[in-house]
Amino acid sequence: MVEEITEEEFEKLEVVGKPIKVFENAADKIDKYNYYDKKCNNRRYNIAYSRVLQARGDQSCLVDENGNVDEDSLGVVEEALIAFDMNAYGQMGDRFGDRVRKKLSNYDSKVLLKKFRALSILSPEIKGLESDTEDFYNILSAKEDNCLDARGYGFSVGATKIMNFLFPELFVIVDKWVKKGLRKTGPLNFRKYWSVMTLCQDQLNEWQTSHGDLKNLIKLDQQPTTLTRIFDKCAFVMGKFGL
Repeated sequence: MVEEITEEEFEKLEVVGKPIKVFENAADKIDKYNYYDKKCNNRRYNIAYSRVLQARGDQSCLVDENGNVDEDSLGVVEEALIAFDMNAYGQMGDRFGDRVRKKLSNYDSKVLLKKFRALSILSPEIKGLESDTEDFYNILSAKEDNCLDARGYGFSVGATKIMNFLFPELFVIVDKWVKKGLRKTGPLNFRKYWSVMTLCQDQLNEWQTSHGDLKNLIKLDQQPTTLTRIFDKCAFVMGKFGL
């Protein structure tokens, strides 16, 4: 069994002003994540994510040129959310797929979905995408009638997972371990999410500058994978195990 780091131990590791280096010792972090997934979760995280990536076919995302997400893709997203623990406390509940479908099929969502199709985490346009990303994040995470959480709560972590599953090359996943590893405290709101997005892009650019390209980073993980997934794994391990 892989042991988690305690809150007290984690606090001792933090140094005020010390830069966050998500990809430092990336190979060790990725191996740690994959070992944890194999031993503790029967590889369900990696298997579910592989299915998400395979469902894209020859496209970069699960959204077509008209901003539509087909039923098969919606099913893959729902299965991946369950595999990634988003129904551990009944968050998804009954008719979750219907609620997601309704969110994604409204006019405002479709405009955003079409806009995101051509982008990746490395796109220079990311810096101007904040407002659109906030709109989409708010649609998926909101506490309102027909909210995605069956209990009526917000769905902020689940929103980031849906965004990543739909656009694996663009959006990052932020759960409690990623948030902890990146020294973000308190509830996940959009301001924190956007800071993680920009951090991911900045650190990928740093890696590219230092190593010449990003192919060697991609090769450190099981295939298929994405740069956002590698970022997720490394940050998750930082938060859960203090590496």
